[in-house]
Amino acid sequence: MGHGTVYLRPDGRWSAQVAVEGRRRTVYGRTQVECVAKLHKLQQQVGAGLPAVDQRATVGAYLTQWLAEVTPRLRTTTATRYAGLVRGQIIPTIGRIKLYQLQPSDAARMMAQVQRGGLSARTAAHCRAVLRAALSDAERDGLIHRNAAKLADAPHLAAPQPVVLSAGDVHNLLDACADPSLRRLAVVAITTGLRMGEQLGLRWADVDFERRCLHVRTALQRTDGAYSLAEPKSSTSRRIVALPDAALEALREERRDQAAAQLAAGGRWRQPIPDLCFTTADGQPRSGTSLTHLFQDALQRAGLPRLRWHDLRAAHGALMLAGGTDISVVSRKLGHSSVSLTSRHYGGVADALQQEAADRLGRLLQRPV
Repeated sequence: MGHGTVYLRPDGRWSAQVAVEGRRRTVYGRTQVECVAKLHKLQQQVGAGLPAVDQRATVGAYLTQWLAEVTPRLRTTTATRYAGLVRGQIIPTIGRIKLYQLQPSDAARMMAQVQRGGLSARTAAHCRAVLRAALSDAERDGLIHRNAAKLADAPHLAAPQPVVLSAGDVHNLLDACADPSLRRLAVVAITTGLRMGEQLGLRWADVDFERRCLHVRTALQRTDGAYSLAEPKSSTSRRIVALPDAALEALREERRDQAAAQLAAGGRWRQPIPDLCFTTADGQPRSGTSLTHLFQDALQRAGLPRLRWHDLRAAHGALMLAGGTDISVVSRKLGHSSVSLTSRHYGGVADALQQEAADRLGRLLQRPV
């Protein structure tokens, strides 16, 4: 490696060039001292066996390239989410900063700007997570020597409160489902804890009526108006879920009604994804948006507050814990990545159960009168 040549450029900046592995690398500085310091740092990095950092690359240019590389490996919905956060939130704030100069304070400023723009702390945390993943790849490839997003403090997020529906609430909701298919969908959601995409992507080959279980292997997604089946959310999302009597009966009724609908539709029956359990009257996949609207109508008739369809999954987990099911079993059934994630989501329910356990222990140790 050469010793480097430092000189003053016509634009007033100082520049130094040094030969690194047969290539000329250039560093710049506002003063001669700053330029020499950068030159020495580059020489030290190369001398220590670290790749030389490209000082011309910006955060925006790197993230654009990174998105193109990771998109084929991501689920369509995840890739769309990443692209929206990178192009809509991260690049406008810190995209012009040189990649190697990015500081934790810059990542913190980006998250603060996201929230000042009216978005939630959770969205800001998602931006940090995406930036952290991208910078981890840059660090692995030797483009940077530390991950600024990893070192920046994440926004404070309030622990999510699980939705707890009483048995009476569940009965009222099911009674308020005017559409029999909606009622069956709600029964399966409450008794299995499936995510909406997992439920709408369920196929009859995934249901084992004899062994009273179903296999979560795919999830329904919609991209550019077209439906397709994708891999579940994570590796732990691929799981076997036991089915209670209510879910088994709901699925049997759905299969009978689907066969009758196919017979009635005749030539109008079009099933772009074969073997789906839940379809429209002409064989098309069920729309998540349409399902949500029907669900809100049923909630209103039942006198219940507005909920997301996903809240039925949360209610399933809470009801299992309230019924005394071990949290590790709940975690596996919901397909969570870890028991600690389940604990964070259902901490409030677990705290209530601790009090019940303490009361039971107190009664057990109470002396008979």
